[in-house]
Amino acid sequence: MNESVNIVAIVSKLLDSEKYKEALSIPYDEEHIENFKENCWEIVSVIIKKIDDDTLTIKPSLYAACEQLLSIILERSTPEETLLVFIEQIELAKNDAQFSVSLTPLQQVLKKLSGKRGRSLEWCFNSIRTYIEGISIPDLNLEEKECLLLDSIPNFRRITKIYSMLPLFYDPFIDEIMKSSTDNTKAKEIVSVFLISLLVFRTQHRFILPLSSVNIRNIQGTVKDYNHSEVRTDIKIASVVTENEDHQYEQNVKDVILERALEFVSQTGWSVESLSAGAKSAGYPTITHGLFPNGGGDLIHYFNIKCNQQLAEQMKLWPQEDLKGGSKVPAKFIENAIVTRLLMIKPYKSTWPKAMAIQTLPNNVPNGLATLLSLVDDICYHSGDRSVDFNWYIRRVGLAGIYKAAELFYLTDNSQENNATRSFVSSRIRDAQVIQGALNLNPVTAAPQTLTAAFVTAKNILGINTLK
Repeated sequence: MNESVNIVAIVSKLLDSEKYKEALSIPYDEEHIENFKENCWEIVSVIIKKIDDDTLTIKPSLYAACEQLLSIILERSTPEETLLVFIEQIELAKNDAQFSVSLTPLQQVLKKLSGKRGRSLEWCFNSIRTYIEGISIPDLNLEEKECLLLDSIPNFRRITKIYSMLPLFYDPFIDEIMKSSTDNTKAKEIVSVFLISLLVFRTQHRFILPLSSVNIRNIQGTVKDYNHSEVRTDIKIASVVTENEDHQYEQNVKDVILERALEFVSQTGWSVESLSAGAKSAGYPTITHGLFPNGGGDLIHYFNIKCNQQLAEQMKLWPQEDLKGGSKVPAKFIENAIVTRLLMIKPYKSTWPKAMAIQTLPNNVPNGLATLLSLVDDICYHSGDRSVDFNWYIRRVGLAGIYKAAELFYLTDNSQENNATRSFVSSRIRDAQVIQGALNLNPVTAAPQTLTAAFVTAKNILGINTLK
């Protein structure tokens, strides 16, 4: 008995200490061959328990060693015994990685049990269903298109991932049954029931389609072929709409939630809490905040886009300055545009420093930069800039720098009607006029200095430079 305990402990210790080659040599060591074989079921349990959802990413060598050990055990054991062991591991899996790593050996065992395939398949399918049904899903009472929001729920994303694994598992058995010339009525019935159970996922008394985009090899047609009869139509399944309609519906829901979430920013900031409150206010489950992977960053991005659009609509109605010769900077127009855009922040001024910090996070930088460049491009365009030369870039980068500097200044401005901010913007625009004048007088010698300034400005925009 001590030997039994020791061999299990030895394998476990070798895996923990990352001595994978030594662990893989144990089954071939003359001293341990019999002991390993006698205790392989305990070893299976120990191996699978070492697998977590991030093992494949963080410790790929451990994952590979575990897979190889399971394969060795599979080769040295009888299919009947191995089947029961891996069925048990499927049902006891603590995470999706353990479930996944158990599927391959389970499939290999089933292939060896061709004479007892029907009953064995039923046991395996029941275990898989048991695992899926063990993933708790809240009863959201969603109807038709609302079911598209299910992907915002973490556990539904888990089910989605599991569904993507299953075709590789059951495909060989479907092909075998379809090609078989013998009477496989029992096997056909078992597979049919399993496929239908995949097609509809039960949440209490309602049936919903957990992932309409997963292609499970045209399940309805396959079930028809198996049963030689029509597929059941008494099961309520969510409507499947076109991809474009799905996307538009989801985007509309997001916009409604984001708009409502802005009402809570003053209380809970640019956060997931505001998104949850916005979802609840819009009549959606609070868990719908999962639609926004960047959390508060997505809310800030929505606000920036909204403000940019409002400014663009206003600028269309403003009179353009007479820019004779094309060299004059439309100073007043740009000043009004920047100040108008800054004042849109006013309702959230106390929380905006946090918003600026959130925008510098790596996953939010692309959106932040995109909305900033869109803003300055709109201002330049509506102010009359139609240049197609190198100045097109210089003006926009320069204007972006002016806006970001003015944004920081505005947050500390307590002057009446924000006159200090307007003066600051006006001063920066005058500086820009001097730079443009230098470019017009001597573009060759001025270009390097201008490019350097533009590069530094771009670094500031991206948050690369450190404020001192």
